[in-house]
Amino acid sequence: MAGNRLYMAGCVVASAGVLLGAATFRAVAPPPCTARVQQALKALESGRYAEAERQGQALATDAVNPTPRAWAIVAAARQRRGRHVAAAEAFRRFLASSTSPAMRKYALAQIRSCERAARKPAPPTAPSKRLGKEELESLARVHDRVYTESSHHFVVRARNPKLAKVLAAEAEVALDRICRAILGGQEYPHSVKINVWADHDDYRAHATDAPEWAGGSFSIFSVNGVIMRKIDLTQRNDRGQFAVIMLDRVLPHEMCHLVLREYFGDATCPLFLDEGLAMLAESEVDNSRIELAGKVVASKARITLASLFVRHRHDIVKPAVFYAESYSFVEFLHGRLTTSQFAAFLRYVKGGCTIADALQRALYLPADESFVPALASAWEDHAVAQAQYLRALRGEEAGIATTLSN
Repeated sequence: MAGNRLYMAGCVVASAGVLLGAATFRAVAPPPCTARVQQALKALESGRYAEAERQGQALATDAVNPTPRAWAIVAAARQRRGRHVAAAEAFRRFLASSTSPAMRKYALAQIRSCERAARKPAPPTAPSKRLGKEELESLARVHDRVYTESSHHFVVRARNPKLAKVLAAEAEVALDRICRAILGGQEYPHSVKINVWADHDDYRAHATDAPEWAGGSFSIFSVNGVIMRKIDLTQRNDRGQFAVIMLDRVLPHEMCHLVLREYFGDATCPLFLDEGLAMLAESEVDNSRIELAGKVVASKARITLASLFVRHRHDIVKPAVFYAESYSFVEFLHGRLTTSQFAAFLRYVKGGCTIADALQRALYLPADESFVPALASAWEDHAVAQAQYLRALRGEEAGIATTLSN
């Protein structure tokens, strides 16, 4: 994606080069090298990126038995540290040693992705990752009184003074990101009240319109003719710990729903788009969605793209599949349109266009019946590649296609 975009999906697709060699290392390298490759992959998977880069580079440049495919590990480690220029160089080194058409295609795609990413601002860090153990423990404390913290757009009420301040600040960050990336820089002119309830029972007692399973919700309502906006959240999980998911995912998720509801007004935002963007707005990606989407689009269990476009909440038979595919497709789409193209796409949908028409208009393409099938094919390839990469990080040799055929 060019310009501003939501970075919640991290570098999963951009780092897919690891997949290129992960399954073949064992087959072509002698046992000592295989063990070293596995150590590097484990370091990458566990987030020890500096160590993974160091080990991968040592493998790739070994004077006695070099393993050129290890440049893919180096590239992925550099990408995940935001070193996109250096990552592109590592992918080029990998490309120079590869004769497989499929591997070369992947490497070239990752080089282009790195070059695009190098021109963008760094992705945000999930808020909870910036908090230490003691801070997280303090955020779980429930005091006897309610504390109020205000910011430009939000009034936060919580029974923990530190939490009220954290949420006021993070809510502004999330709102700014959503408005820039989704609405192309439009300002949000309203004030929103955020209520934080101690636990699920407390939340259910006050957010009475929310689904039984929900841990957060938004609402827009009228009081004496004045429109009010509210987000309800849950402070602690079932174990009495601070609900990290509330800060990283639920807050931006519900905020995105609220922003989209007001943006579309009396028009209807397609459900897949509404939920997909809300999941994309989360500060931390849920890898289970990526893996499920990749699995189902390669099988008969999938919801076809044309059907995904028109699904309503009441006719969702397989919610997990619907949400996974919605996230996957919206992330795919958002990553391939510029900020202005995506904003134009939303305007056309708001104006009553079908998804296909809105996309073709935003891209200045003539109406073509083959557009949706071609789009579906490109997205499905993307979804499978993402899921395969995650499996490769876990050291699993078999791809999704092999799993489904068993």
